[in-house]
Amino acid sequence: MDRIKLVLIGGAEDKTDRLEVLSKVAACANYKNIVLIPTASQYPQEAESHYRDAFRKLNVENFVCLDIRYEDECDKEEHLNAIHQANLVFFSGGDQVKLVNTLKNSQLYQLILKRYKDLNLTIAGTSAGAAAASENMLFDGDYQGFIKGRVHHMSGFGFIDNVVVDTHFLNRERIPRLMQMLALGLETKAIGLDEDTGIFIDIHNRFEVHGSGMVTLLNAEEMTYNDYHEINENQTINVNNIKIGFLSRGSKFDLNHWCVTTPQSSVLNHIYDPYVITPGAYI
Repeated sequence: MDRIKLVLIGGAEDKTDRLEVLSKVAACANYKNIVLIPTASQYPQEAESHYRDAFRKLNVENFVCLDIRYEDECDKEEHLNAIHQANLVFFSGGDQVKLVNTLKNSQLYQLILKRYKDLNLTIAGTSAGAAAASENMLFDGDYQGFIKGRVHHMSGFGFIDNVVVDTHFLNRERIPRLMQMLALGLETKAIGLDEDTGIFIDIHNRFEVHGSGMVTLLNAEEMTYNDYHEINENQTINVNNIKIGFLSRGSKFDLNHWCVTTPQSSVLNHIYDPYVITPGAYI
């Protein structure tokens, strides 16, 4: 693949054993200058310790943690200097609302965004860090996604356009939660990421799946029925004809054309292995 610009991980990625997803993250940074921002976490020091140990195992040359907990801590000179020198910025999991509210109005965020748009900085996020990448970010509503008003949204970081991202996806039964975001009408496409699973998006908006779980794709462009805007709060939503697809390790996907790009022959000839799951296909 071409240069990776954005890595989105569904959370709970392996940090101690095979390190499959994080090893790919380290490679995206050329094994140096990774900056961790654990602002979303309630336990930022613990997050720093886990990632420092993992990236040390992967022989990353320089790992820096910006332990930013409040808005007025964002724009310290040492924080801005760290972003200037970074090859990759990694947003950890936790609370995506806290993460965005703390960073969104800062010079730090503007610097990250500029370097990202200039294609000289890779951004990675896991769990809340991945959800925050969406232009329209969702939160709340676990196990109540079919009930209008239980899923909330706000502006995210906008690292990826025209798609809503959710995490811990099949692990926490979040298809209804993402479906409600599509019924709301802010976006027509969505991606759900399982735990220990990431998509690595290149500069041409094509991605490859890595990790042990699945990536779920939802497309509401041809939705034929949706009563979200007619029903009252706390009523059950009715929708029809949202397309769904699933991808596993090794699958490749084009976000611009919303289609699988892995050749069919490679799928058919793939030999099953418990650690290498046969790639899925978009339905």
